[in-house]
Amino acid sequence: MGELALALGRELVGEVRDDEYTRHLFAADASAYAVEPAAVAFPRTAEDVSAAVRICAERGVPVVARGGGTSLAGQTAGGRGLVLDFSRHMNVIDAIDPDARRVRVQPGVVQEDLNRAAKRFGLGFGPDTSTSNRATLGGMIGNNSSGSESIVHGTTIDHVEELEVVLADGSQATFSRDSTHAFDEPVKAILREHARAIAEDYPKHWRQSGGYRLDRMEPFDLSKLIVGSEGTLAIVTAATVRLVELPKAKMFSVGHFASVADAIAATQDALDLHPWAVEMIDRTILSLSRAKLEYRKLSDRLEGDPGALLFVSFAGDTDDEVRGKLDALAAAWQQHGHGYHTLRAETAAEQNELTKVRKAGLGLLMASSEGRKRPAAFVEDTAVAPERLGPYVERFAQILDRHGLEAGFYGHCSVGCLHIRPFIDLSEDVETFRTVAEEIKDLVAEFDGVNSSEHGDGRVRSEFNERIFGPELYGAMRKVKTLFDPHNRLNPGVMVDPAPMTADLRDATLPKRPNPLVTHLDFGEGGMYAAADRCQRIGACRKTGQGVMCPSYMATREEEHATRGRANALVKALSEPDPAKAMGDERLHEILDLCLECKACKSECPLSVDMASMKSEFLSHYNAIHGTPLRSRVFAGIRTLNRLGSAFAPLSNLPAPTGLLGITSKRPRPVFERENLIRWNRKRARRTGRPVTFLADSFTTFTEPGVGRASIELLTAAGYDVRLEHAGCCGRASISKGLLDDARAKAESLTERLLKTEGPITGCEPSCLMTLREEHVQLLGDRGIAERTRLVEELLLDSELPLRNDTPQRIVFHGHCHQKALAGTASTVQLLKRIPNTEVVELDAGCCGMAGSFGFESEHYELSMRIGALRLFPAVRREPAETLIAATGVSCRQQIQHGTGRAARHPVQIVRDALE
Repeated sequence: MGELALALGRELVGEVRDDEYTRHLFAADASAYAVEPAAVAFPRTAEDVSAAVRICAERGVPVVARGGGTSLAGQTAGGRGLVLDFSRHMNVIDAIDPDARRVRVQPGVVQEDLNRAAKRFGLGFGPDTSTSNRATLGGMIGNNSSGSESIVHGTTIDHVEELEVVLADGSQATFSRDSTHAFDEPVKAILREHARAIAEDYPKHWRQSGGYRLDRMEPFDLSKLIVGSEGTLAIVTAATVRLVELPKAKMFSVGHFASVADAIAATQDALDLHPWAVEMIDRTILSLSRAKLEYRKLSDRLEGDPGALLFVSFAGDTDDEVRGKLDALAAAWQQHGHGYHTLRAETAAEQNELTKVRKAGLGLLMASSEGRKRPAAFVEDTAVAPERLGPYVERFAQILDRHGLEAGFYGHCSVGCLHIRPFIDLSEDVETFRTVAEEIKDLVAEFDGVNSSEHGDGRVRSEFNERIFGPELYGAMRKVKTLFDPHNRLNPGVMVDPAPMTADLRDATLPKRPNPLVTHLDFGEGGMYAAADRCQRIGACRKTGQGVMCPSYMATREEEHATRGRANALVKALSEPDPAKAMGDERLHEILDLCLECKACKSECPLSVDMASMKSEFLSHYNAIHGTPLRSRVFAGIRTLNRLGSAFAPLSNLPAPTGLLGITSKRPRPVFERENLIRWNRKRARRTGRPVTFLADSFTTFTEPGVGRASIELLTAAGYDVRLEHAGCCGRASISKGLLDDARAKAESLTERLLKTEGPITGCEPSCLMTLREEHVQLLGDRGIAERTRLVEELLLDSELPLRNDTPQRIVFHGHCHQKALAGTASTVQLLKRIPNTEVVELDAGCCGMAGSFGFESEHYELSMRIGALRLFPAVRREPAETLIAATGVSCRQQIQHGTGRAARHPVQIVRDALE
């Protein structure tokens, strides 16, 4: 380690790292910028932060504070010194005071985690950012974030009561309305000296997120200067914030409009009814949402092909009160000829599904990138008065047209803020980048708007602050910076005295044409490098309380264990002159090792970064350099092992030593069945009907044949003539271990046999079935097998099965990760709901943590159980003993049994029990 890291390591309780990969991962945030730091520290206490800042001050080293790394303006892009990552350890929520409606939090607390904790008191944090599932309170304070409901709740500065901070010399202080500090009198002198400029020279729009908030210092409160200062004045170690009362009822309407201009024109009718939010997305984002399983439910409910949608939210004390507002809005729009259809979302479930698309607007727009021509964040944060938004957007579009730029439009019509992101190649067209920024800045001034309305100044807009605020007000801000940080060590180059907006652009530092890595899997145009570089670092993979992505990150809170971290690590390796050699790097293996290959990133990441496929490809090259481990070869031959285990059952079920292979003794092994699915199938009577091929997978066939039997019996009852395909393996296990040549041979053999069959191809194990849809296409190209492959539940839904159940029952269902990512779980839930007298609840419990062989490996066992314990195990344990537990994956059922003691069954077994 370097001298700085060693010095920090001697005094900090938290970890310190300065290896190449860590420095690379923390060089960039969600902006266009990247600056590689000297080291990264993960503080655990305020004393850690104080020590780190003091050590850096003694050495003249800059310090950048970082939360979720989701800044769009470059506030947390590295910094050539030390980066302090608060998100990993400093994320404690103190006891909530419901009477005072306040709580003390550490800066690494994620907004949605705070909202979950406060919800039981009927409270929440007012500013509602679209990145609430990964944005930290420290980052929101640094940015003065706001969000969709700012017309009701204002911005973060309106909710901060007290800040505990570390100053530039390493000393600690507390700033609040009631506290005193040595800085009080110097700041008051600045306020007196520049009173006129402070009163007159700030932009007129209230939703201000740029510059230091000298205009918010009455009553005097130094914490107001820190909010929005982007880590340039002090580093926050704790904050006491106010909470707001949650409405008892909340609903919204989704207006359909032919164009963005029509949607903007309808905004005033909505504002007249005092909504909580008015949000817009355009056709570009809608079109992208239709292509993604995770976001398709909105488009399924739309009428026609709208050019724009307007989401108008209302809240109140009763459902009837809120419905009355929806009625009034519909009447006003009809009276004034706005829009052609209005959709309502009255229940929480409807609202959650529909708002997914609105909140994913940025990521979906990013997904439409071509090469390095991407929707860049540099003029995306302007705001004007809502009544002037129409002509403003028209002029904005004219500037883009003049420069030949396209853009997506979405954002907050309620406050005149649209996030307009032009598609531009920042590795080439830097001059246009600057020119457009200059022209938009002047346009904003013409319309009395603000250049930074919620994303802050950062590296992209700080250069314009002197012209925006005027020389006197900007001079006052420089005095504030000098007072708090006389040696310019805290996030230098941001807010005042900045570098040009064109400095430190990330794409300009990447190789124009990296040497391609020859791969086994087809990653499309640009190969594996382009597949990794799809990640635009927006951090959707850092969510912790919903969905599946990314299981290991949810357990460790390590940046390198999120899809973003792994993708950026691969970008670094694949940028090397010899990328094949770089695939052998041990540190890169360490970063990728804990990827469970759940494939959730393929669907839940708006940009569809497919880390599972990239890990398999990486392992194939790593193995070529270091040799394939014996354990990997054993797991790749799982079909042969399971077939032999079945043949020698029950002797094969006796305890056997597995320690030499690195298989944990803590987990029970699968139990082999002598009467396996293949033997049972030979004895069953065939019936005439529609042909279907049933895949006898390598797992349930020999250990849980009852699942296959139930599937075949249901298919037969549905009128199918079932043919069992049992001659070989799909290669799923080989793929997961990087044995891609072996997987290709298995895929080729299976495909040749399946091509000779008729009708659909189905099965009961989602991981094997989805391999036919996904990896076989990547290995062999599309041979028509993928489109024939359907889940057994999908086939059964097409038929009317005679089901009977006289006793009310409850089923909780946990879907397999590959099923969720590639096919969805709707068919399974619908099939279960066909059972009479049955309540079906689908768990949002993430990944079970087993992931095939991953949970059997000694070094991964503890993490596997930690992942299961995050949400799945507690959800199962909360259910009464009579509740039926259903899970489609064999690994999921093993993990549930091991982690909770509850037996889980495949849904087809439960449906088979109800078959008359």
